[in-house]
Amino acid sequence: MISVFYLTGAPGAQKIAETQLDPTHNVPDEPVWIDLYQPTPDELRLLPQTLNIALPSREEIWRNHALNRMYTRDGTSYMTASVLDDVVDGCVPATSAVTFILTPDFLITIRDIDPKPFLKFQEDLLLRPRRYPTSADVMEGLMEDIITRVAGDHDRVIKGLDDLSRRIFADKAFDGQRGNPSLIMRGVLKDLGFTADLNSKIHESTHSLLRLLTYFKDDHDPDNIAIGRDAERLIKDARSLADQSAFLNEKFNFHLESALGMINVEQNLIAKILSVVALIFLPPSLVVGFYGMNFADMPELHWKYGYLFAIIVMLVFAILPWVYFRYKKWL
Repeated sequence: MISVFYLTGAPGAQKIAETQLDPTHNVPDEPVWIDLYQPTPDELRLLPQTLNIALPSREEIWRNHALNRMYTRDGTSYMTASVLDDVVDGCVPATSAVTFILTPDFLITIRDIDPKPFLKFQEDLLLRPRRYPTSADVMEGLMEDIITRVAGDHDRVIKGLDDLSRRIFADKAFDGQRGNPSLIMRGVLKDLGFTADLNSKIHESTHSLLRLLTYFKDDHDPDNIAIGRDAERLIKDARSLADQSAFLNEKFNFHLESALGMINVEQNLIAKILSVVALIFLPPSLVVGFYGMNFADMPELHWKYGYLFAIIVMLVFAILPWVYFRYKKWL
């Protein structure tokens, strides 16, 4: 799908309109931003013909992303960054390569994901067109929304870590699930893995955005002081998020070791209880085994159902501990 945002109206009172483009139509005059979301091969062939600009192939996008390759050709800058997709509970956080092609007149983006910053910037571009007089301003505005969203996900990681700390180190951390540490910590480890994965994706994305912004700042028009100042601010924001996510990685390792340690401590307590119970019954078992219960006066030997009674008693004493351990969730 190709979404084109273009200037319309008389000079001095121009607005930005949006249209969906298909391979049978040309790009409107004075485009500001051309957004390609999951473009088809026909759509990828359409733009080079109508705009006289080269678009990278899927293989080139992957290679540029893998090699962190950014370049400028004939006044057009080709940049690629790893952008974090919308994070949904129960789903694995993911990033995807997004290509930014900045020309002197408009911006082109090629992406396979649909994170909320793109929708938010589309709305802002339509509502406040005067804030984006040049293609560099459009690029800067879109990057600001992307970094702001990453900061929101980073705040989610911090809150998740605080919640995990309470669940691991609280005095009554093992009061739920009938005191079974394995069941309790299984949920903790699952949430810990999700939050740690999200933090690693944030770290990956912020480093990629940092490289892109640095290239964008060095490549922009030096006469546009505002763009240079805004780019420097975004670079500081991205660097701050990258440093914080790196610091949080150490806390994740600490929480993981703590959760596993708490499980071991609680399981050792259960093993201690079982050892005490076994110790209580060990001396009687020793006496019984020594004497073999071979006494002359044993009334049970003459019972008609004495053998069946003995089997039932053995089964009862075998089943009762099993039921108790299942109730305590030790099995």
